[in-house]
Amino acid sequence: MRYWSTSKDPKMTCIKIYSLSFLILIAFVVETDAVSCCLRYTRHPRRCGILKGYIIQNMTGSCDLAAIIFQTEKGKSICADPAQPWTQRRVACLKMKAARVKTGGF
Repeated sequence: MRYWSTSKDPKMTCIKIYSLSFLILIAFVVETDAVSCCLRYTRHPRRCGILKGYIIQNMTGSCDLAAIIFQTEKGKSICADPAQPWTQRRVACLKMKAARVKTGGF
């Protein structure tokens, strides 16, 4: 079983090189997306009604900013300062929403 052909056809060699390059690029994009993080905070508080969840971003090697990342109903991410009172109120609001859903009280 041959994995890499040593054919003399330059077109086939070109296709193989482009295919390999494409696969490497896709792997890089997927990996880069997985380590994306907040670089700055929003200046505009958002209403709890448009938020559906949040993620806590800790300071790590690739992310040097502690943040709360809110997800909106429309699929957008909003980076917020965890020290801000409005951010803490939204987190509390989302926890209450989750508790209501869990207990069946909509």
